Amino acid sequence: MTKKLFNRFVFALLFVLAISSELAQAKTKILMMIPNDFMWPEYSEPKALYEKAGYTVVTAGKYREEVQPDRRNKADYPNSGAVKVDMSFEEVKVDEFDAITFVAGNGAWHDFFPNQSVHSIVSDAFKKNKVVGLLCASTGLLGLVENWDGQGKPIAAGKKVVGYFRVEGLLRTLGKVDYVAGGPKEPGVSVDGNLVTGRNPESSTIFGQKIVEVVNSKQKK
Repeated sequence: MTKKLFNRFVFALLFVLAISSELAQAKTKILMMIPNDFMWPEYSEPKALYEKAGYTVVTAGKYREEVQPDRRNKADYPNSGAVKVDMSFEEVKVDEFDAITFVAGNGAWHDFFPNQSVHSIVSDAFKKNKVVGLLCASTGLLGLVENWDGQGKPIAAGKKVVGYFRVEGLLRTLGKVDYVAGGPKEPGVSVDGNLVTGRNPESSTIFGQKIVEVVNSKQKK
């Protein structure tokens, strides 16, 4: 093989590898579950990181309509506003996504916790070994999924998690997890296998970074 042909071969190989990497990355799909009254940074900051990583971001809400951020966000986040979701919780097919992540806020209490579709999504994601990310109050689902009456088997028992201080009881008592406490405004994120949990809105950016790290690491295996 001449030097010229060898250089062409190397160039072609590098080109194919680059295209393959881009295609693999483009196929990565992240689902963001969003309740009404959500906290804006918990949506906007991770989403920006997912898109920077080249992921396709899909949003889901209780209904296929706009979800509104918590009104308190307006002072600190003047660009915050309604988000038109792509699908309802009932339409979600876990198999289509590499990671299922949850935005929280006060809406977690009425759109997530009593919603059987949401419980099924979390349960299915765990069973299918998907990356699962829960931020702030949404971490309370780890105490309730498949364990609504406290008599079931907690889905994340024994795993190390952080979560919003107002759901600490759900996580410790019902979820039987290794809960890492912290101040209400203190950022904190825990990674335990495919499970990523974040403590509060202040943890939003770190949470998004960890989701990207875990997804990328899993895809390399």
